[in-house]
Amino acid sequence: MIDLVAFDLDGTVLDSEGRLAASAVEAIEKLIARGIPTASISGRSIRRGQYPFKAYPALARALYIGGYNGSVVLGPGEGAERKVLHEERLDEASFAQIVEYGRAEGLNLIYCLLERTAAGIVEEYRFVRPMDYLESFGEPGMVLDGDLYARCQSGELGTPPKVMLEVEPERRERHIADIKALCGDQIYVAWAHPGMVEFMRRGVNKGVALRTLTERIGGCAERVLAVGDADNDLPMLRAAGIGVLLGNAKDEVKAAVAGDGVRIGPSFAEDGFAKMVREYALDGQEQK
Repeated sequence: MIDLVAFDLDGTVLDSEGRLAASAVEAIEKLIARGIPTASISGRSIRRGQYPFKAYPALARALYIGGYNGSVVLGPGEGAERKVLHEERLDEASFAQIVEYGRAEGLNLIYCLLERTAAGIVEEYRFVRPMDYLESFGEPGMVLDGDLYARCQSGELGTPPKVMLEVEPERRERHIADIKALCGDQIYVAWAHPGMVEFMRRGVNKGVALRTLTERIGGCAERVLAVGDADNDLPMLRAAGIGVLLGNAKDEVKAAVAGDGVRIGPSFAEDGFAKMVREYALDGQEQK
């Protein structure tokens, strides 16, 4: 018996073009039909996390959604129906230090705006200078704001769940070291792109989000299946009773799970997510 199935998006159920694998759609539909709570937990914003499911509105409404590397988790539903089950934002001091550092270094700041309104969640990515990589996301709304640093420092914009700085890849480690020296252990640092560094509150990761969600639905960690393919998925895989790292993960990520109970499964190209769902949650049933 499985109480919860959680999965990453890119490289786990989405291909390199951001398209859902047909096998993943079928597997998720079967989970929902069985009444098994199912969650997408990714580094994306909530809105971007839902975007791949736009062609499957009923399925999208049934999913729990985790975003910003686990900073925010919402319940199923649509718009204001979705309850906020978990939310962590940067502390004010760390946010101020990151903003001041970015301004002094002349870096492009990307502010992940997330507000709760009567109509539901409102999200934007606000940034100081145009950036092809960010604008290629398409979702959520992109807002060019040359006064963004001033808005953050004046308090007009409060602390977000995540803030990013665009950096030159060869200087990334230096910038991270500088900011860690300023903020100490109050921040969690990650990156999904060599030129983009992401900063979140200390203690934020997908594993924390998974444990919180498991508790909220009254489940048991030993009966949770989690599937991912990247380094930032590892806390989630380790927090689950059954953690599966897909075979398309990088070698260094595979090496990181050696001996800690996380299974190396089939790759994305081999329909790894769907196969693991069938094996562990759907009584071993194969697609017909």
